[in-house]
Amino acid sequence: MAGRPDFSDEEWDMLHRGLTGAGMWVAVSERGFTSTFKESGALASFMAQQSREADNLLVRDLASTKGTGWGVSSSPDELRQGTIAALRESIALLSTKDAADLTAYRAAVTSLATRISEAGKGGDEVEAGVIAEIAEALAG
Repeated sequence: MAGRPDFSDEEWDMLHRGLTGAGMWVAVSERGFTSTFKESGALASFMAQQSREADNLLVRDLASTKGTGWGVSSSPDELRQGTIAALRESIALLSTKDAADLTAYRAAVTSLATRISEAGKGGDEVEAGVIAEIAEALAG
């Protein structure tokens, strides 16, 4: 299992942006104050829980990383493009490392995106489409 010391700063930022970007992209895909507020809380809660309880060191270390790696003014399109790129690059990188880390990363991203969707309105077609795009990027 790999942890933070096993990656360059650039690689770590990419892995982190892929994870947090997936959650943020789902959260902003359907704008609405109440749902976005709930979804932001779900993102923070997920990251806090994973930083303590994830079985995989990589996921624990990523979840412990402060911030999101995204700017406050990032548009939904910037989140989409940047997240897809970060996820594809992350999968390519992790494919050269421990298979358990690759599996754990994919599971963490998928779990986060699903949790964010369920925190809002319980998921809808737009969010389901975002999650499908995330799954496609994770497939490599």
